[in-house]
Amino acid sequence: MPTRRSLIVAMLLLLPLAATAQNIPKQKGPARTIGLFDFMCLKQLPELELIERAAGFGEFDQLIGEDLEPYKPAVAAEKIFAWRYHDHGERYILVAQRGKAQSADVPDAPDFTGATKTSCSLLVPSESPDRLLGELTRLIGRAPDKNIQDGGTHIYGWVQKSAAVASYITYYTPEKAGERAGLTATLVIK
Repeated sequence: MPTRRSLIVAMLLLLPLAATAQNIPKQKGPARTIGLFDFMCLKQLPELELIERAAGFGEFDQLIGEDLEPYKPAVAAEKIFAWRYHDHGERYILVAQRGKAQSADVPDAPDFTGATKTSCSLLVPSESPDRLLGELTRLIGRAPDKNIQDGGTHIYGWVQKSAAVASYITYYTPEKAGERAGLTATLVIK
């Protein structure tokens, strides 16, 4: 099993700029949204407890019961948490989960099927397509490895793999304003 240090190294390979001290901008906009994603998801993975603590510091409204149902994955997760919060008058949803990786989760790394998968997603309001892409690309430090259209959603993805850890960042952006965009960070650990 990889050590916490090896996991941090794997994430730093994917996110060379995330290691620098980053202040979350106070004003509304893409830099604030990506700063929140970086703080709540990227810097906390693979520890669900740290994500839960970050949500608690923000005094987010935890979703349970029927409110949690829309955010559950098709394959049951071992643990799943979700929170709703408002920022600058807009509603965000933070979802964190841990379970076993399915083959669809790691199509480019079939040897990771069945490994522990921890994900953190931030669902954000979408005012216009690709609004967050520039800030996310700047944070990661390189262009996406994947850039595809899937129906009414454009998907950008970044991948980093080692023998024991695969890390994925995915940005789902709808073509239509008013729908939710999604930022997801996933670590799959053998």
